[in-house]
Amino acid sequence: PPRVPEKGRPAVIPGAAQGARKKLRMNEPLIGPNAERYCSSALASGWIGVEGPHVKQFEKQLARICGCSAACAVHSGTAACYGAMKALGVEEPSHHVLVPSFTCAACADAVVHAGGTPIPIDCDMDTFGVSLEAVRKGLDENKNVVGVVIAPCYGVPVRDYYGIYQLCKERGLWLCEDACESYGAKQAVPDPVSGLPMKVAVGALATLCVISVRSEKMIGVGEGGAILGNDATLVARAKWWCSRAPCRGVGLWRVYEHDAVGQNFRLPEMLAAVGCAAAEMLPVMIERKKNIHSWYEEFIATHEELKGLKLQKCSDGDEPVWWLTSALLPNKMSGEKVGMQLMKDYPDIEIRPGFFPLGSMGIFKSKWAKACPNAEALYHGLVCLPSSHQLTKPDIERVCRALADAFQKVASSGDATGSDSS
Repeated sequence: PPRVPEKGRPAVIPGAAQGARKKLRMNEPLIGPNAERYCSSALASGWIGVEGPHVKQFEKQLARICGCSAACAVHSGTAACYGAMKALGVEEPSHHVLVPSFTCAACADAVVHAGGTPIPIDCDMDTFGVSLEAVRKGLDENKNVVGVVIAPCYGVPVRDYYGIYQLCKERGLWLCEDACESYGAKQAVPDPVSGLPMKVAVGALATLCVISVRSEKMIGVGEGGAILGNDATLVARAKWWCSRAPCRGVGLWRVYEHDAVGQNFRLPEMLAAVGCAAAEMLPVMIERKKNIHSWYEEFIATHEELKGLKLQKCSDGDEPVWWLTSALLPNKMSGEKVGMQLMKDYPDIEIRPGFFPLGSMGIFKSKWAKACPNAEALYHGLVCLPSSHQLTKPDIERVCRALADAFQKVASSGDATGSDSS
């Protein structure tokens, strides 16, 4: 049985697996066999800073994955979001940007750091991405919006992507796709000539796309990210700002002169070397993620105790990467109660909550913010399940048994819908 911490020892941190059993983790990097060789090459060259050959190669790999022609590698996904906002011209509070309420706070943080005002909007209950209805409503009610950020959630393309893309195009707004969890996925869109369905990479149609290569993402290097797009001039603007905004065209001797206040965000060579190896393993990672999701579908369907539990959905024709498998509990049952019960009884299994709605955070509230009931419902009832590429089918079966056990304990407690938070 799993080992429970002894009395007097620190409490288990939620989401941290402990015990003698194999740890069933949320995510782990798949670095690949060439990482050591690439890193040794970088060390031997003496070039471990920015703009080295591995950085350039890694940028090419990421651009190819996202269907883009240009890329700028930076030191985190948050830095990528920030750099994208600066390149897109966000710089003052009157520049309002629609952002998903159900996503990582980095989306909204970047808008604030750039000088703008983020406006969280609601998601759909299938793919968990922002809905076309919420975007249209946000634009109709707020004439200060300069652009829209969408964030495909947990590896699943946004259901209303093409409609949102067209709406932004019609209104002359930029569209930034935060694909930090979903690069490698493909989505079905109409061919601009024939109108027939065709598949494009997540990020390919957006004005700019940002990704993360943090250790738990589809490509993991420890920490890193990238800004990508098919407008080379726009990506170059982001790269200039992420390189401390030096004066251009003034010669080498004036290298320390700047005509804007930029940031030093560029990715170093050693992390890019790891990234080159990890990017080569992306097809393997995607295949394993798909297997893991299918095993969850199989075991959840066969557990009578889990009847009513719903997994995230994707739209017909889309090809998600299922970076993370999440389950929405039925009957307004509290994800926090079930998740905490599971971690208490099975400390070797990592569980994490869904995103806390950005619209409910005081730091992002404004008179333009609207209620986001779908994001609230997802946060209340969602549990994110172990999805590491190293998990086997028996591992997934164990997680489902543990989930069913926790589900039953909470359901019989008489307070299944409340929260443990104070």
